[in-house]
Amino acid sequence: MNLELKVIPPVQLVICASLMFALAYYCPQYSFTLALSFPLIIFLIVLASIIGTLALYDFRKHKTTFHPHTPEKTRKVVDSGIYAHSRNPMYLALALILFALAIYLKNIACFAVMPLFIWYITRYQIKPEEEMLNKLFPTDYQIYSQKVRRWL
Repeated sequence: MNLELKVIPPVQLVICASLMFALAYYCPQYSFTLALSFPLIIFLIVLASIIGTLALYDFRKHKTTFHPHTPEKTRKVVDSGIYAHSRNPMYLALALILFALAIYLKNIACFAVMPLFIWYITRYQIKPEEEMLNKLFPTDYQIYSQKVRRWL
């Protein structure tokens, strides 16, 4: 089964969050305490919300699709706004939410889910999107991808 562009990123987030909750429940021996964890969690969630909102705003402003299953409907390479700093700010926002959740659950084992999320979304979501963008906008996307990092 080809997983490319099949499981939408919000579902990937829910799967990873569920795995984090399971790890926190079944591996209580990896619990930790962190002073000021609540302000850090709030900061990460607010930051993720701002990044995600700016990403959606930039796509809307340029009248192009943000739907993860239809990268072929993209009208142009968005390289301004938040996209001048990250090629995938929406996925970065999801990773920040998972990071906040790991802190909230106060379990070191939960942090192991983050590399899994980043690997999965890079392999099965980002790379197929990049291939499509390279086909649609070979010169523009190549220049953009040389200027701006994939994640941050």
